[in-house]
Amino acid sequence: MKRLLIGALSAVALFTLAVPALGNDLVRVNSWSTRNIVKISPFNLVSGGYQGLFKEQGIPSSSLFLTSVRANKITAEDLIESAIAKGRLPESTLEDDAYINDVEFILDGLDKN
Repeated sequence: MKRLLIGALSAVALFTLAVPALGNDLVRVNSWSTRNIVKISPFNLVSGGYQGLFKEQGIPSSSLFLTSVRANKITAEDLIESAIAKGRLPESTLEDDAYINDVEFILDGLDKN
């Protein structure tokens, strides 16, 4: 009986120590992944949209991309949100007026050609 009780208490003690340690690893992994977001330039964002980088987010590529830009079906915010969903831009980019204006300027250039 003593062996069973000691074994059970040892297992509970080990489990209690292991769970917080696993939780810390999860927090470290999550904080690591958010710090490694590579912010792409507005030009590369639009270029990536044209090349089909954001197809999974519903942004068409190639000539359909150009057609959608000309029909105002794809906006700067759409591209930015797609890049955020893909992990290529931080969420704070949606509040960066200069970045949004740069993307809009490039899209307007595509619309005129």
